[in-house]
Amino acid sequence: MFSFKLTIVSKIHCIDFEFDHDYDLIGIHSVLADYRMAYFLNNYLSIQLRRFKNDLDFEFKNCSFPLYRFEDETAYASWSLIANKHVFTENVTEGGSNLFLEETKISYLIPEKKNVDYFIKINGLKDDVELSTTLLNINKINNIMASYAIDPMDLKSRDNLIF
Repeated sequence: MFSFKLTIVSKIHCIDFEFDHDYDLIGIHSVLADYRMAYFLNNYLSIQLRRFKNDLDFEFKNCSFPLYRFEDETAYASWSLIANKHVFTENVTEGGSNLFLEETKISYLIPEKKNVDYFIKINGLKDDVELSTTLLNINKINNIMASYAIDPMDLKSRDNLIF
């Protein structure tokens, strides 16, 4: 079980707040669009990922990431597929050295993993054998170059995965 503890101290009270990072995390390298990724994961893993009605928004970064979810009530597990990249264009101010009026930029959900295209966050896997089986099935999908387990506690921006 992974956890992160935050202590807030004021003049009167001390408040302890603990973020729960008790989940399995998989990183995926692929050129597939998010809806195609969800489709293939559903077929190969026998799950039912559906586009969540709201994207994962970060207003302070001015970006959002598509989110797909599946609640497996029989196995008491929840699955989330989230893109790691948000591509957007930004207007270039006049007088700059750029030839074009717009510039393409990329924001990352987890900046220290810029090569990862998608993350799968799974709450409720029974053991490491189930995670290994999941990884083997993901790697069978065409257009997936690699998938592997990631320890969330090794990520500086792991709190972006709390949703």
